[in-house]
Amino acid sequence: MNPTLTPEARRRRLGRQLFWLGLGLVLAGLALLFLGRPVPLPARVLTGAVDVIAGAVLLLVWNQKFRERDPLASRRVSGGPPASR
Repeated sequence: MNPTLTPEARRRRLGRQLFWLGLGLVLAGLALLFLGRPVPLPARVLTGAVDVIAGAVLLLVWNQKFRERDPLASRRVSGGPPASR
C-alpha cells in the first residue's frame, strides 16, 4: 500500500475495489449458473449461488459504508423532537 495516500484517498480506493469485486462476483456467479455446461448441475447451482450471495453482500457493504450521499438530504429540519398534534 502506498503510505503517501491520504486517508480519504485510501477510503475511496477501498470503496472502488469493493464495488468492482462485488459486481464481478455477481456477474461471475450468474455466468456460472447459466453458461457453465460442463459442470454438473448441483455443483453449478451451489457455486453460482454462493458467488451471487457473496457479491450481493459486498455490494450491500459498499452501499452502506462507501457510497457518496448528499449529507444535507438526511438531516432533520430542526434538532428538536417532532411537534405533537
